Amino acid sequence: MKKYYYIIIIVLATFSFVSCKKDFLDVKNIPADMPIDMMYKTYDYAQDVVWRAYSFLPDGFASMDMEAATDDAYHTNVNNRSHTFNYGVWNQFNNPDGGAWSNCFDGIYQANLHLKHRGEIDLSYLSNGIVNNDSTNYKKAVLNVKFMEGECYFLKAFFYFELVKRYGGVPIIDQAVDYNNPDTWKSLPRNSVNDCFKYIVSLCDKAAVIIPDSVRTSLTWYESGRATYGAIKALKARALLYAASPLFKEAGSAFTWEDAAAAANDVIKMNVYSLPTANTSYTDIFGATNAATTEAIFFRRFGDQNGFEFNNFPIMFEKSNGNSITPSQNFVDEFEVKSGSTAVPFDWSNPTHAANPYSNRDPRLAATVVYNGASFSSNTIQTYVGGNSGQPKLNATKTGYYLSKYVNPSVSLTNNTKTKHQWLYFRYGGLLLDYAEAMFNAYGANSDPKGYGMTALQALNKVRTRAGVAMPALTNLSQEAIMHERRVELGFEGHRLWDVRRWKKAATYFKAPLNRMEITFDGSKFTYAVKKLEDRVYEEKMNWYPIPQNEIVKTGWAQNTGW
Repeated sequence: MKKYYYIIIIVLATFSFVSCKKDFLDVKNIPADMPIDMMYKTYDYAQDVVWRAYSFLPDGFASMDMEAATDDAYHTNVNNRSHTFNYGVWNQFNNPDGGAWSNCFDGIYQANLHLKHRGEIDLSYLSNGIVNNDSTNYKKAVLNVKFMEGECYFLKAFFYFELVKRYGGVPIIDQAVDYNNPDTWKSLPRNSVNDCFKYIVSLCDKAAVIIPDSVRTSLTWYESGRATYGAIKALKARALLYAASPLFKEAGSAFTWEDAAAAANDVIKMNVYSLPTANTSYTDIFGATNAATTEAIFFRRFGDQNGFEFNNFPIMFEKSNGNSITPSQNFVDEFEVKSGSTAVPFDWSNPTHAANPYSNRDPRLAATVVYNGASFSSNTIQTYVGGNSGQPKLNATKTGYYLSKYVNPSVSLTNNTKTKHQWLYFRYGGLLLDYAEAMFNAYGANSDPKGYGMTALQALNKVRTRAGVAMPALTNLSQEAIMHERRVELGFEGHRLWDVRRWKKAATYFKAPLNRMEITFDGSKFTYAVKKLEDRVYEEKMNWYPIPQNEIVKTGWAQNTGW
């Protein structure tokens, strides 16, 4: 029975993966009675082991509710897992995001399985089948086997980064050790934070040697959504940004801001990614064709679906279920007001701002948030008390806002129409902000001693002044300005939960009251009032997740401090 265990889980996983996200990668059904040794020797089925590893990449849409565990949002569903975080009642026995531990180690195991058996893949049937000197299929398979090795190194690096940013040091596993088998797991040591980052960097470096940039442009058979040279370099840059940040430096990371800046520059100097040009919109980056934009570096493709829209359409739309991630007033207040050639922070004590709070704001506000009076799917959304999408309607937003980013307004809930979604793990705008932060902390706002060709201030201003945003360029830079820009540019893309932690600012931002907007309308005039929605709990120990208690019992590792 044990002989067929791995095949069975692969069959089940690939069936689920294909049925829900059928255009991500082309997988084959593996016969349940196929012996293990034959599976790894058969080219098509060996490739499915790699596809299985891809399936463990985080689902950004399913994880979007964790934005409500930050100061940027509130989840309308009172049973959502984010509330467990916000009430401070999570721990090593009950961590609503604890599935990341097993998910990542399962992905690492799957990648290690392929690396263990990659030398067994038999391509003789292709070489023996060459007719009229046409060796196209054979050469393609030889290249693909080589690339799959690099993909597994990349995927392992990705999974380890997901683990380290949550838990700190974790065990480094180079062999195909089954996470679900305690006999092979319990003797593993827990490596240090610095060891883990060194390992992530080494995996990225190995992958980058194997996978050239040409797979992105020259090999039409290399499926969209697979790892590319740019994706590998972007992952390394992001990991080193974290490694140089205060939380990880305190935990023993030896990497520096200089290291992070150099790694980000490696992506920039490829000169293949860019911000949108004229006649494009900031919202295009989050639409159905975003994978085709020049900004997309690495992404996960999903088939036609509409679950995200059912959850997040304003409640006025029939069949909108109100299971919504709703932006907070804390988040909305972050967006500046454009005033001629300058921009100023929004200020409720400014009578002009307070009288019309959504006028002349940073355009990224309207691209991210649906606010009172906004047009959505050819309807004017009313979030004021008694409005078509406001309180006291059942399941209406409690913050006064709905989410716009990644929500496709062209979907018809009543007709059950669907749209494609691609979740961007890395995009060029985010990479430029990674570079800006690293350069600023390494060399200051205006210095480029390594001759990279761009200062921290210039990189950040590229993002601010991009087509479709056109915010005034800054004339000076600070860490606070970088934090602001990351919040408004990368909001609801999976960054806030980790950025605030790595900056060691979570006890300030995540412990502050979460605010809402209450709007009343007397028939001719709106009145706006910022009110507290809820208090939140956050302790310093929560900068790190606790290791799951069952792992502590099994291995005897020391638990993270405070837990």
